[in-house]
Amino acid sequence: MRVVRLLSVVGAMLALLVGASVASAHTHTFKRVSAPGQMWVDPIANTAGLSVLAEPNIGCTAVDEDGFCTGGIYPSLPDAHWIWKTAQTLASQNTSPYGPVIFVRRVNVPNGATNIQAVIQVTADNAYNAYVNTVGDATGTLIGSGTDWTIISTFPVTLHAGQNWLVFDVSNDAGPAAPFDNPAALIYKLRVTYTR
Repeated sequence: MRVVRLLSVVGAMLALLVGASVASAHTHTFKRVSAPGQMWVDPIANTAGLSVLAEPNIGCTAVDEDGFCTGGIYPSLPDAHWIWKTAQTLASQNTSPYGPVIFVRRVNVPNGATNIQAVIQVTADNAYNAYVNTVGDATGTLIGSGTDWTIISTFPVTLHAGQNWLVFDVSNDAGPAAPFDNPAALIYKLRVTYTR
């Protein structure tokens, strides 16, 4: 009888410990969006720098005090900015297809995170390929592609705990020489949830 009682007490204690550890896990969410100050590389011009707002152009004719487009033909994505390597494209690069310009963003997921789920909304003027966890010269895993800047596409993204890298390979189609009339730009919003 004592053994049965002892086993039931031990079982109850184990249930409390397991229940406490499960109850202590919390779901967390964070986002990363396109914004000025993100790294870019232009392999054609052999240059690199930090992104700026892609404005003024026919896509984004005006911005508010936070840099969000308030006019133009570009679709909006809450909390995200239309960015490029320069505020306007260069006239010399507009009359023929130009690119890629490669945008890079580090995404840190806390160590110990589990049940990591991520989704990205993205589009670019004019075309893009989005990758995750590019290493060295490898292209990483393709997240998705697009060739219509009017459509914001949504793709799942596989991330792991620790450091991850998003890479956007963006190209601009040929168009009018005037920078205002042939803009190039990228916009995206990544949403990550995890348990810890």
